[in-house]
Amino acid sequence: MKVAAVVAEYNPYHNGHRLLVRAARAAGAEAVVAVMGGNWLQRGEPALFPKGVRAKAALTCGVDLVLELPLPYAAATAERFAWGAVFTLAALGCVDTLAFGSECGDLALLERCAAALADPRLDEELRRRMASGLPYAAARQQGVEALYGPETAAPLSRPNDTLAVQYLAALAQIGGNIRPFTVPRRGAGHDSAAPCPGDEEDPPTASASWLRQRLMAGEWAAAEPYLPAPAWELYREAMEAGRWADPARLELPLLAVLRRMSQEDFAALPDLSEGLEHRLWTAARRGRSLREVLELAKTRRYTHARLRRILLAAYLGIPAGACREAPPYIRVLGMNAAGAEVLSGAKGRAALPVSHSLARLERLGGRAAAFAALEARATDLYGLLCPEVPPCGTDYTNSIIVL
Repeated sequence: MKVAAVVAEYNPYHNGHRLLVRAARAAGAEAVVAVMGGNWLQRGEPALFPKGVRAKAALTCGVDLVLELPLPYAAATAERFAWGAVFTLAALGCVDTLAFGSECGDLALLERCAAALADPRLDEELRRRMASGLPYAAARQQGVEALYGPETAAPLSRPNDTLAVQYLAALAQIGGNIRPFTVPRRGAGHDSAAPCPGDEEDPPTASASWLRQRLMAGEWAAAEPYLPAPAWELYREAMEAGRWADPARLELPLLAVLRRMSQEDFAALPDLSEGLEHRLWTAARRGRSLREVLELAKTRRYTHARLRRILLAAYLGIPAGACREAPPYIRVLGMNAAGAEVLSGAKGRAALPVSHSLARLERLGGRAAAFAALEARATDLYGLLCPEVPPCGTDYTNSIIVL
């Protein structure tokens, strides 16, 4: 069986995601595996729908097997997000292709850019530019441009190209036989404020952020054309049942956590650079809202996205360095018959323990137990953001999704 994989958040699963799955199948894949972030995602925010709802939507719309990207990688920088996902896929032992979208659609260019990131000379370029106050992403792009020219650095100015470069860099670091495959992104762009009506070849598309806004506002008719019908129905049922997260409900509990933290507590958070813990502590003491805390802490160097991830780590208790080590297990969220065949092919080949049961993975002890407990606690805290608050422990008791 030829197995392709995608890395996703599916927040929510939309027509653009289905196009990528179909492209992977058209290129020869007999099964598609998705590594998906759980209830908390890379921007440092909660997913609109719980991971079970999103996994089921993916399975009803073309994906065969959904694996969970552990929290420390799902809520990390693009580099560690990509690395954790690629490591998981490589550890499964049966993935042939990693498919991803990109603005440029030029795999050779993306590979040149990824190779440039591995150049040791880039470290000095980064240090010099970040010392002048530039954020990491801008400093990296300028450094690659200084060493290799504007064409090679250009992918780092576009969001999907940048993530594609990180996938390629992770494939090179981890090794193995997974081949990259990129599909040019068409239709609505990343975070586009307006949908794209589509044409004879492509369905109408909208950005995930635009769709979240419509769904949270109850504007179902506006969102429906841009969502596959089975996914739209699942999301509608979840909204009606109170199984969705309102980001506004995060503000007070997060502020409560921040106000009780010491400067030493802030210093223990992930992704800190020297002195940022003092700035965050001061912002948390002065800010009367989450927006104020972010504005007080933000500088040219520290972007909102980075600060939100750090604050989320404080709220969920994600320890520094957790995403710097390899994932301790592979957790299965859902599958269909083809996905079960993929798992059967992984038996004896997987480099990590594989299970759908978080309790079973926790019993492995060590880092597996720590990751599982962190995941369960994060799910409990996610539930507080839902109109219908579930009890604690649902991550241990929810069943695997089988279609």
